[in-house]
Amino acid sequence: MAYKYFAAGYLIKDNKVLLVHHKKFDKWTPPGGHIEEDETPDQALIREWKEELNLDISILPAHESAFSGDANATPIPMPFHIDLEREGFDVPHIGYFFYVKLLDENQIINIKESEIHNAKWFSKEDLATLPTFDQVRALAKYAINNFPVNKF
Repeated sequence: MAYKYFAAGYLIKDNKVLLVHHKKFDKWTPPGGHIEEDETPDQALIREWKEELNLDISILPAHESAFSGDANATPIPMPFHIDLEREGFDVPHIGYFFYVKLLDENQIINIKESEIHNAKWFSKEDLATLPTFDQVRALAKYAINNFPVNKF
């Protein structure tokens, strides 16, 4: 079976997570999108955040790399979660979920209305009744609790 791939990112600020109201799913999800053929998951995520929200981000690796790299192998940031998703997709998708941070804290969100309805910050308590997938609810709580502040 052929799979498609996507990357999504969790940004945490003041113990709240930034989510977008996704038009296709009509649910709140982390910002992200499909990985193009010539992209790594982290490159796709940086591109998607710029396209959807007009925000410049960097990826925070979930773990320190075991290898610093050489001419043959270059480490890319590690996601904090990977899964196989089926609901809402034409074929199953493998999702890479990263922690992200803003390159400039003064950036203003400017949503791309063709893809998302809105972007908002949610606390752990807000997540309980939020119209979203169970997996998003769990990963958002996890991200709030485990966001790497000055870790790497």
